[in-house]
Amino acid sequence: MNLKKAIVATLVVSGMLTALAGPIPAGAEAAQEKQQEQQQSKSKEVKIDKKLAAELQKAVKQFAGKEIKLQDVGELDEMSGWVWVRSEDETYSVAYIQETKKIWSIRGKQSIDRISKKDQDEILKVLKGMHAKKKYTFNKEVDVSEYYENPKQPFTQYSLSGKDFSAFMMKNIPGSTEKTRIGAAIEFSKNELEPKLLKAAAEAVKTALDRDLDVTKAVLEGGVENKTWKLNGGKVTLALDAKTGKVQYVHDGGRKQVLKKEITEKEAKEAVAPIAKKLFNMDLQGLEVKWDNSARDFSFIQNKETKMVAALDADKNVVFLMHGERVYIKELYEE
Repeated sequence: MNLKKAIVATLVVSGMLTALAGPIPAGAEAAQEKQQEQQQSKSKEVKIDKKLAAELQKAVKQFAGKEIKLQDVGELDEMSGWVWVRSEDETYSVAYIQETKKIWSIRGKQSIDRISKKDQDEILKVLKGMHAKKKYTFNKEVDVSEYYENPKQPFTQYSLSGKDFSAFMMKNIPGSTEKTRIGAAIEFSKNELEPKLLKAAAEAVKTALDRDLDVTKAVLEGGVENKTWKLNGGKVTLALDAKTGKVQYVHDGGRKQVLKKEITEKEAKEAVAPIAKKLFNMDLQGLEVKWDNSARDFSFIQNKETKMVAALDADKNVVFLMHGERVYIKELYEE
């Protein structure tokens, strides 16, 4: 399987499954669901033979720079066809392709020294470019993942963290002309935020949800050029472009999204049209509206391009509004 497609497919499908899973049942239903999960997990177990175990052990030792004891049972990811085998202390894992037995990926914790001083400086440069006033000191341990579609030049991702921030660096990205890609997320308290940002966020939430916003968590995500503010307050989440201040999405986790098409396309359009005009400066006149039965939301389309996505509750109140294509909202999938 193509590495890039496999990673993307895993993210998309797992996200959709989580979105569709719904609330956890109570009482006996919950117990039954837990039993089913255990049975499913057991059915995915793969016994590792001695020859393959030795190969996996050798590869992980080379990756970690020390002897690592692996479990003798792996777990099959049926969608990708990969079998994951974890170390006994669960700090390392190795994946191989079930059909060919080819080693596909190794992950684990490494010393910060695994990343060259030059690469560390490049990551620091991005962090400081995103927000210069904060101080950034890396923790001594980093998470490292390697993928061996091209064994001579493996795709590598480093995940670093420190006080109030995390960052990643990707090298040798499949199908990309970029040599490296760096991104970061920086946390802020409310009193560190500019009044202009707080005002814009409060106005957006009032417009879309008719709620007051008291920010309790703020994260600046992205890179030097493309940055996004993600703000939380209670069950409300929104994202704004850090450069332009434009709203990207607003989400109310306190409202229950309709699970089936209880609202017509016409009703949905009428409900969100005035909000879209004020929030996104978007006129919905002439846009086609389509209900998505999987995502349980409405897409607003012009010339085959999605201009906005909206989810409503049974009273036609906004659950979320997204400018442009549907995006992943972490809080939406954690409900």
